[in-house]
Amino acid sequence: MSWESYDRAVEKGPMAIFWKILLLVIAISVIVGVINFVAIPLIQGKRIVEKTLDADNVIYNYEWFKRQFRAVNAIDKKIALQQEAVTNFEKSAGPRKEWTFEDKTEHARISSIVTGLGQQRADMVAEYNARANMANREIFMGKDCPAHIN
Repeated sequence: MSWESYDRAVEKGPMAIFWKILLLVIAISVIVGVINFVAIPLIQGKRIVEKTLDADNVIYNYEWFKRQFRAVNAIDKKIALQQEAVTNFEKSAGPRKEWTFEDKTEHARISSIVTGLGQQRADMVAEYNARANMANREIFMGKDCPAHIN
């Protein structure tokens, strides 16, 4: 398009110049749209990489996986110890039909601790596994932490 084509459109009347300008605006909009369509994902991708590989983020995520894995191992030991306490109580208290109200209360108390620890473990494992499946976090797990905890 040259200025001469606009001059000719002006001579033809206001509708001809209107269509010329409208086509120019549409062409510019399409070009800007294509540039945004290509550039914005590239810009956002760069920001994601920068934030993911930020030194503080790397250290935080690396340490979080180590701590969480060790915490799950620790709670497994707590559950085993508490379950052993329930088993020992049941052995020492004799047949259940002979239990007093206090015996039943104590059994319920130590059994509920096992249940609570199990629920806490389930929450910890769910969070660990969720983070382990996140692309921007799993890269920080290291070799001594599993990709998934059951």
